[in-house]
Amino acid sequence: MSYDRYVAICHPLHYGLTITPRVCIQAAGSSWSSGLVYSAIHTSIMFRLPFTKSNVIHQYFCDIPQILRISSSEVQFSEFMALTISTCAVLICSAFLLKSYIDIFSTVLKMRSVEARNKALSTCTPQLTILVLFIISLMTAAFGPIANQASLSNLLMTMFYTVIPPFINPIIYSLRNREINTALGRMFHILIF
Repeated sequence: MSYDRYVAICHPLHYGLTITPRVCIQAAGSSWSSGLVYSAIHTSIMFRLPFTKSNVIHQYFCDIPQILRISSSEVQFSEFMALTISTCAVLICSAFLLKSYIDIFSTVLKMRSVEARNKALSTCTPQLTILVLFIISLMTAAFGPIANQASLSNLLMTMFYTVIPPFINPIIYSLRNREINTALGRMFHILIF
C-alpha cells in the first residue's frame, strides 16, 4: 500500500502505467508468500525444540519468546539466529516503507494547494495510523519483560497487539467516508449538547 500511495502522490501521471493489475497481483503474492515462508521457518524450528521445563506457557497463543523461555538452552542459539535473520528482513522492509513515506511527505509539503495537500495526506493517514499503532504495541510487547508466571499485564499487552490493530483498521479506514463522518458528527453533537 505504501508503494501505491507513493506512486499516486509522487508520480500521479504515471499511476496508470505503474500500478497495473499484474503489479497488484505480484505485490499481494509476494506478501502472502513471504508471510508463509516466515511462519513456516518459525513453525518448523518450534516443532524441533526439546523442552526441559514445563511445557506450559503464559499466553493465549504460542508466542516465540514464551516458547524460547521453556525450551532447552542448547537450541536457543538456532532460534536466536532465525529471529535475527527475520529481524533483518523486517528492518529492510521498514527501511523501504520509511523511505516511501519520507518521499510522500516531502512531495506533500511542496504542494502549493492546501486542498491537494489535505487530499494527499488523507489517503496516507489511515495506513500510517494503523502501522504506527501496530508497531508501538508490538515493540512494547516484544521488548517488555518475559514473565515466568502468568501475568495479567503481559497477557493484555499481547492481546492488545494481536486484537486492537485489526479491530481498529476498518474503523480508521471508514473515517474517510463522508456519511460516516456526518453520522459521527451528529452523534458527538447529541452527546455533547
